[in-house]
Amino acid sequence: MSVTHRSLSVAIETGFGSLSTVNNLPDNSGYTYVSIPCERDPILIYGDIVASERNDARDGSYLVPPEPDTVWSGGNRVRRRTGQVNLRVDLTTIGSSAANYNANYLGMLLGAGFLTQVNGVANVTASSVTNVNNFAGAGYAATDTGTLISAIIKGAVEYSAITEVSGTDVSVSPAFSAQFTGTPDIRGTQTWYPGSRDVTGTRTHSLTFRVDGVNFKSYAYGCVLESLAISLDNGRLMADFTYQSALIQDDHGTASGPIEPTYNAGAPPFFRNSYVVISGGSPSSLTNATSADELSRIAVDCEDFSLTVTNTLTPLGHSESILAMSDMEITDLNVELTLTLSTVNTTIANDYFNRTVRQVLVGTGPSADGEGCAIMIPAAQLANDPSKYDVSGNDIVRQTLTYNQSRYAGDVNGGAAYESNAGCSPFKIALGL
Repeated sequence: MSVTHRSLSVAIETGFGSLSTVNNLPDNSGYTYVSIPCERDPILIYGDIVASERNDARDGSYLVPPEPDTVWSGGNRVRRRTGQVNLRVDLTTIGSSAANYNANYLGMLLGAGFLTQVNGVANVTASSVTNVNNFAGAGYAATDTGTLISAIIKGAVEYSAITEVSGTDVSVSPAFSAQFTGTPDIRGTQTWYPGSRDVTGTRTHSLTFRVDGVNFKSYAYGCVLESLAISLDNGRLMADFTYQSALIQDDHGTASGPIEPTYNAGAPPFFRNSYVVISGGSPSSLTNATSADELSRIAVDCEDFSLTVTNTLTPLGHSESILAMSDMEITDLNVELTLTLSTVNTTIANDYFNRTVRQVLVGTGPSADGEGCAIMIPAAQLANDPSKYDVSGNDIVRQTLTYNQSRYAGDVNGGAAYESNAGCSPFKIALGL
């Protein structure tokens, strides 16, 4: 008797598709797979067969078996499927168990679609605060420009992004609240971002997945992130990941059952005790800044949000292996962030018709050692008219804001736009260190 208890594990590939130098077929023998604490239902035996249909002449009403699109090894066809790998997981952070997410399953999952930068200061007490956009703190460097940071102010978590580091002086945008005074504690993050203008289409790595169950086992190779969707489940942030896989194969003969997931030591982010912030002014966008953006903040009453990031993947096709490609390039990106406001904000009512671009930042709680999560579009353009209020219910008037990413150029180093690391990137998602 077989049951469908199953698990999904992941490992970073040493090369796209994990091809062996011995026989040019995938080899996972050197990998250590990490079992992901993801929801069970999306875990399936993924993929569909690829075949060339035979429409030969024939002497009757029958079919001729198709030719599987694959390679031969040892005189036999090698099994090959392609398709998507889907999983749903919350964003429980690492806590104090590690210095960063590079070897963690969350870092693996995000790194297959984004680049990443670890903030150089995990936790520091600001020596002084100049204003809500500037503080002095030791240990920051130019490479921190563009990364997100947080501070706990009156018990709630506030986030912002570093726009310039000059010595020990740090500029941020959008602003912290007026209570950002004295010598507050500043927490760093690890920030994931799509390549900025000079490194478009890049990512950190590709992945291989393994499905384990009772009497079944499957592997997916050459996996690159196609989409990430974040939504709320009673306040908890849930992430739906979709990956395109260049090759999927079964290894049912060595199945040994599901693997208990490896849980992180931090806390799942909740849409509680933090803020959704829209900048009071417009960031540098179509024109590069010569001084760092330092915009004010508008905290809006947001009751719900959803985020979808979609990568357009283009295979670099070739005939040199079973993969039929040497890699998958990210050739385009689309970010869509939808906010539902329970209180209409009239300041932004004309933004669509005025073509106004704003910074938009969604924060979460809690925040502590290795905890926290924030999402940011540094230059966000509206895709709908915010003056068209939602009056469809029988209770309150709501305002829906749908934002896409625009060009951002407000991160600066020495008076010039800073496009290295997370600087001037059009989208950012960060997890606490």
